[in-house]
Formats: sequence, structure tokens, C-alpha cells
Amino acid sequence: MTGLLRALFAVTLFSVATARTYASEVKLSEHLPENSISGLRALLEAAMTEAESIQLRNLVEQDFEGRKIVAKSAKNPQLRTNVTLRKEQNFERDDSEINNRLLYSLTLSKSLFHWGALEANRAKGNLNLEIEELKTFEAYRTLALDIRKKYLAILVARKEAALAQRNLERAQARVELERERLKAGTASTIQVYDLEVALNSAELDRMKKKNTLDDQIDLLARRSGVPSEEISSRLLSEIPRQAILNASEIASIEKFFDERLNQGLSVQTQAKSLEFSEKDLHISNQRLKPKIGLSVGLTQYELDEIGRRRAEEIVYAGITIGWSLFDGRATRGNKISAMARIEQVKRQLESAKSTYEFNLQRTKKLLNLNARILERDEEALNQASNYLNDTKKDFETGRASPDDLEKVELAFATQEVRTNRSRSEYHNALANISSLLGFDTFAQKFIDQRSQ
Repeated sequence: MTGLLRALFAVTLFSVATARTYASEVKLSEHLPENSISGLRALLEAAMTEAESIQLRNLVEQDFEGRKIVAKSAKNPQLRTNVTLRKEQNFERDDSEINNRLLYSLTLSKSLFHWGALEANRAKGNLNLEIEELKTFEAYRTLALDIRKKYLAILVARKEAALAQRNLERAQARVELERERLKAGTASTIQVYDLEVALNSAELDRMKKKNTLDDQIDLLARRSGVPSEEISSRLLSEIPRQAILNASEIASIEKFFDERLNQGLSVQTQAKSLEFSEKDLHISNQRLKPKIGLSVGLTQYELDEIGRRRAEEIVYAGITIGWSLFDGRATRGNKISAMARIEQVKRQLESAKSTYEFNLQRTKKLLNLNARILERDEEALNQASNYLNDTKKDFETGRASPDDLEKVELAFATQEVRTNRSRSEYHNALANISSLLGFDTFAQKFIDQRSQ
């Protein structure tokens, strides 16, 4: 890793430090789901090293590290040699014998002045690597978001599967009871049939919910590089309840938007791409100018000026000038292309800024919406819990029937699923805005490790 990421970390730390001056500071990183879900934290730790996307980024960066060296090499001294050992005989002479012949040359050359084209090419190599490093940071960021989202979805799916199993057991019990009543002559065939249809529907629903749960676990395993069995062993029974940001706290997040505008990864990537295109244009502008270099060498010629053999070595040094006078208008074409790319990237840069700002505003609104929905669902779950406790007491005293208790238990389980889904959506919205603002401390930790 180059100094680019270190600078990126410094900017992030500066932004966090600046944020502390706000009276209504919101420490987004403290609200990320892995702080309250231990299984998720362990999974994130494993995914940041085992995920295929991260391993691929390692190879890509090695590729561009090599390209950076190649781009820099044109300005460095070049040492070349050529050695030939051969057998030769002069057939024009009767007394000629087969002799050994050694020919060699050794040349040290260095480019001296190319009108800044060599420096621009070296800068392109650096920019290419820096862009790839930003893409690696983006890979960590999106991986962390995706792992959180998939893990939370699994916990919700597990709740839904449990509810489907409960509904199935309830349907089975009702069918068995109604069949007994049919035998006793107190129920009709149509009543049994209706319940059997409901039982079949419950069985299908349970199968679908179970398949969804298994499928989501397998998807997370594929994304994270962690075996499905290991993921299943770390699952919690539900998404834990945690404090919810209020409306004023969420509104205060907008204070970070302006200072982070130029720090969005997509914005930084386009800014680097613009620099790259400008270097391309500079190189194109120098193509038809004379290039000056230095050459020092040692050589042995095969024949002298009158055709006699000579064994003397010649040492030489001098200035070389190469000048392409006309290249079939290739330079003109390169300039047109480079200028068009610059204008294109400028528009992409402005679009990236606009999109980044739009995404921040959109994510903030979504966070506020999900927070308010979660508040209502948490209250509804609390009420359902109280109602269930009261119904259990009524059942014990005979004031509530088994059917009443069963209905209340089912209503509570249904609200549990709904509340867990709301918790998941709230966590995802909070993680999204934290990540967009560069406050995803988990992803940042692994980026920091790569930069050392």
C-alpha cells in the first residue's frame, strides 16, 4: 500500500475529531450491529481475510504494483548487452580454417529530457495503483455491509422459519382434534377438509421458510468464505434490542455531509482518473518533440573499414537525439482522444459528487424512517409481551381458554418476527450511512492493517 491510504485514514480521523466538536455528536460506529451481536463480529473478522473478493483484490494490487514499476523504469538507466560466439570460415581463401569468433557490445543508456513525458508516465503508474487501492477499500466497505445485511437477514429468516413451524404444529393439532370430533359425530367432513387444506398450506409455508433460511446461510458462506455449518453454529435466536437514534440525532448527521463530500470513494476514484487523463494528454503533446538521451558503451566490431579483422574494443559516449517528425497523424488522434476523456471524466466526477450527496440524503431519510418504524414495532412487541403475560395469568385462573392463549401466543410470535425485521432494516440503514461517511471502523481497521 502507498501513502494514499494513509492520507485517507488521516482525513477520516480528522473528520472524526472535528465531529467531536458538535454538541449533538452521534458516534455512528458505536451503533453498528456487530457491537451487540458477537456472532456477527466473529464472522466479519473471518470474512475480511477469507472472502474471495478480498483475495482477488490482493492479486489485482500486485498486478498494478508491477505496472507501477514498469511505468517508472523508463526514466531509469538501461543496461543492455549482446554477445555472439560463432564458428566462421572464409571460403574465398584457400588456406582459411574454421575459427572461433566472439562479438559483443555493452551499452548503458539513460533518457535525459522528454519534455516531462517520462515523469507523466511514472505518475500514471502511481495513479493506477492508487485507484486500485481505493477499489480495495471499497471492496472492504461493501463486503462489511453485505456480511451485516446477510447475517441480519438470516436471523429474521430463522424467526420466520420458527413461526412457520409453530403454525404447522398448530394446524396439525387442529386437524387431529377435528378428526376425533368427526369420529365422534360432532364435526362434519367439510370442517375436516378445510383444516386439512390449511395444514397443507402450513406445510408448504414451513418448507419455503426453511429453504429460504438454508439458502441465505449458503449465500453468506459463499460471500464470506466461512463454512455454512460454522455460520449456523454462531446464530443468535434473535436480533438484540438496542438504543434507537432519535430524530434530532439523525438530523445532526447532516453536519458531516459537506466535509465528507470530497472523501467519498467514488469521488476520489474519479478525481484520480481525471489526473490520469491529464497525464495522458501531456504525454500526447510531447510525441512529436525531440527526445534527448545519454549513451555510453563498449563494443567490438567484426570488420574494420577496409574489411580486415580487428580485435580492438571501442568505448564510446555521447548524446542521442530521437525525433519523430511525422507519425501519420497518430499524435493528433491521441490528443483528441485524451481531451475527450478529460471532459468525460470531469462529468463523471461531478456526477459522482452529486450521486454521493444524493445517496447520503437518501440514506439519512431511510434511517429516520426505519428508526421511527422500529420505535413503533418495539412498543408493539412490548405491548404484545404484556398482553401475553396477562393472558397466561387469565388462563391459569380459568378466565381464558386454551384457544385464547394460543391466539395470543401466535400474535406475540408474529410481532416478534415483524420487530426483528424492523431491527434488521434499521441496522442496515445505520450501517449504510456510517459506511458512506467513512465511519465504518471495522472495515477501516483492516484497511489500516494493509497500509502498514
